[in-house]
Amino acid sequence: MSRRTSMLLLNAARAAIAGLAMVVVSGTAWAAGGPPATKLVNVADTRGLEPGLGLWVAEIYNDGFLLFGGVVVLVMVGMGVVLGFGFDRAMSLLGLDLGKLHHDE
Repeated sequence: MSRRTSMLLLNAARAAIAGLAMVVVSGTAWAAGGPPATKLVNVADTRGLEPGLGLWVAEIYNDGFLLFGGVVVLVMVGMGVVLGFGFDRAMSLLGLDLGKLHHDE
Protein backbone atom coordinates (compact mmCIF):
# COMPACT_ATOMS: atom_id res chain seq x y z
CA MET A 1 0.00 0.00 0.00
CA SER A 2 1.40 3.38 -0.93
CA ARG A 3 2.06 6.14 1.55
CA ARG A 4 -0.65 8.31 0.01
CA THR A 5 -3.30 5.57 0.31
CA SER A 6 -2.40 4.87 3.92
CA MET A 7 -2.62 8.59 4.76
CA LEU A 8 -6.07 8.79 3.12
CA LEU A 9 -7.28 5.79 5.12
CA LEU A 10 -5.85 7.25 8.33
CA ASN A 11 -7.58 10.61 7.71
CA ALA A 12 -10.88 8.86 6.95
CA ALA A 13 -10.59 6.85 10.18
CA ARG A 14 -9.87 10.02 12.17
CA ALA A 15 -12.90 11.75 10.60
CA ALA A 16 -15.12 8.77 11.39
CA ILE A 17 -13.95 8.68 15.01
CA ALA A 18 -14.49 12.44 15.36
CA GLY A 19 -18.00 12.15 13.90
CA LEU A 20 -18.86 9.28 16.20
CA ALA A 21 -17.56 11.23 19.20
CA MET A 22 -19.76 14.22 18.26
CA VAL A 23 -22.83 12.00 17.99
CA VAL A 24 -22.14 10.39 21.36
CA VAL A 25 -21.50 13.72 23.09
CA SER A 26 -24.60 15.37 21.63
CA GLY A 27 -26.75 12.37 22.57
CA THR A 28 -25.68 12.53 26.19
CA ALA A 29 -26.26 16.29 26.27
CA TRP A 30 -29.82 15.86 25.03
CA ALA A 31 -30.45 13.08 27.55
CA ALA A 32 -29.75 15.36 30.50
CA GLY A 33 -32.77 16.70 32.33
CA GLY A 34 -35.48 15.80 34.77
CA PRO A 35 -37.87 12.90 34.81
CA PRO A 36 -39.99 12.31 31.70
CA ALA A 37 -43.32 14.06 31.43
CA THR A 38 -46.02 11.41 31.76
CA LYS A 39 -49.18 13.46 32.23
CA LEU A 40 -49.19 15.43 28.97
CA VAL A 41 -52.50 15.47 27.09
CA ASN A 42 -52.94 16.74 23.54
CA VAL A 43 -56.14 18.73 23.12
CA ALA A 44 -57.32 21.27 20.59
CA ASP A 45 -58.09 24.72 21.97
CA THR A 46 -61.76 25.34 21.12
CA ARG A 47 -62.23 28.55 23.10
CA GLY A 48 -61.91 30.91 20.13
CA LEU A 49 -63.59 28.78 17.48
CA GLU A 50 -66.90 29.82 16.02
CA PRO A 51 -69.64 27.19 15.61
CA GLY A 52 -69.20 25.23 12.44
CA LEU A 53 -67.06 22.57 10.82
CA GLY A 54 -63.82 23.61 12.59
CA LEU A 55 -65.38 23.38 16.04
CA TRP A 56 -66.97 20.03 15.19
CA VAL A 57 -63.62 18.56 14.06
CA ALA A 58 -61.84 19.97 17.14
CA GLU A 59 -64.44 18.45 19.46
CA ILE A 60 -64.14 15.06 17.76
CA TYR A 61 -60.35 15.32 18.17
CA ASN A 62 -60.75 16.09 21.87
CA ASP A 63 -63.34 13.36 22.47
CA GLY A 64 -61.36 10.40 21.18
CA PHE A 65 -58.51 9.63 18.85
CA LEU A 66 -60.19 6.51 17.48
CA LEU A 67 -63.29 8.43 16.42
CA PHE A 68 -61.12 11.19 14.95
CA GLY A 69 -59.08 8.61 13.05
CA GLY A 70 -62.24 7.05 11.64
CA VAL A 71 -63.57 10.43 10.53
CA VAL A 72 -60.25 11.24 8.85
CA VAL A 73 -60.26 7.91 7.00
CA LEU A 74 -63.85 8.42 5.81
CA VAL A 75 -63.12 11.98 4.66
CA MET A 76 -60.02 10.85 2.77
CA VAL A 77 -61.95 8.04 1.07
CA GLY A 78 -64.69 10.46 0.09
CA MET A 79 -62.18 12.97 -1.27
CA GLY A 80 -60.44 10.23 -3.25
CA VAL A 81 -63.69 9.04 -4.81
CA VAL A 82 -64.88 12.55 -5.68
CA LEU A 83 -61.53 13.66 -7.09
CA GLY A 84 -60.99 10.37 -8.93
CA PHE A 85 -64.34 10.37 -10.70
CA GLY A 86 -64.18 14.13 -11.26
CA PHE A 87 -60.78 14.02 -12.95
CA ASP A 88 -61.76 10.91 -14.91
CA ARG A 89 -64.75 12.82 -16.26
CA ALA A 90 -62.56 15.85 -17.03
CA MET A 91 -60.05 13.68 -18.92
CA SER A 92 -62.84 12.06 -20.95
CA LEU A 93 -64.14 15.53 -21.86
CA LEU A 94 -60.63 16.40 -23.08
CA GLY A 95 -60.64 13.26 -25.23
CA LEU A 96 -58.30 11.12 -23.16
CA ASP A 97 -59.58 7.61 -22.47
CA LEU A 98 -58.10 6.33 -19.22
CA GLY A 99 -60.03 3.06 -19.30
CA LYS A 100 -58.76 -0.40 -20.14
CA LEU A 101 -56.48 -0.85 -23.12
CA HIS A 102 -57.61 -3.17 -25.92
CA HIS A 103 -54.89 -5.04 -27.72
CA ASP A 104 -55.70 -6.36 -31.17
CA GLU A 105 -52.92 -8.69 -32.27
